Amino acid sequence: MTTSEFRSQFTDIIRSRRATRSFQPEALPEADVTEFLELVHCAPSAFNLQDRAVVVVDDPQVKEVLTAAANGQQQVAQAPMTLVFLAEPTGWQRTFPEVAKQNLASGLWDEAAAVQKQATISSFQQVREDAGLTREFALRNAMIAASFAMVIAQGFGWASSPMTGFNEAAVKKAIGAEDSDAIVALLLAVGKPAEQPADTGRLPLESRFYRNRYHEF
Repeated sequence: MTTSEFRSQFTDIIRSRRATRSFQPEALPEADVTEFLELVHCAPSAFNLQDRAVVVVDDPQVKEVLTAAANGQQQVAQAPMTLVFLAEPTGWQRTFPEVAKQNLASGLWDEAAAVQKQATISSFQQVREDAGLTREFALRNAMIAASFAMVIAQGFGWASSPMTGFNEAAVKKAIGAEDSDAIVALLLAVGKPAEQPADTGRLPLESRFYRNRYHEF
């Protein structure tokens, strides 16, 4: 495939994505789900700390509870799976040792680099905490992964429905995260579509994209 052909196909994937609220209930092939999740896991994160988690909800009983927590949005009940994207404000403390171990084993880091990285990251995280921005920065990493998931699902011939309307405490309880400091960033229903939503369009490019200087809409 030439670069031009790939660009054309990728452009079609982006432009054809729609928020879909009606899904076919059949389970997706497990091998495809695994590949899909592996690709979502490729999403970047600050310092590659991967301080986010994704809970795949496909159990009918859990889906029922999650549907209620999502204010009754039926795409959670209909879709074969819903991904719960969690931001972990203190997750970096747990993931850094494993990231360091991998980088040391691969030769990407030596011992001196590992020590330097730990000091840099710890200092950066402390600045975040002192500024009261721990939650905000954690949400950014989770939302990057969620954005990847929407595009990847479209590339698999599936559809997705991002949801920001939910009771966070109820969602956390539904997935067994009520005792953690994890933050629910987004719910994303994923499956084969049972509808073809119309293109809702976008505002003119120049009304939302600016060069060098911001202009309030």
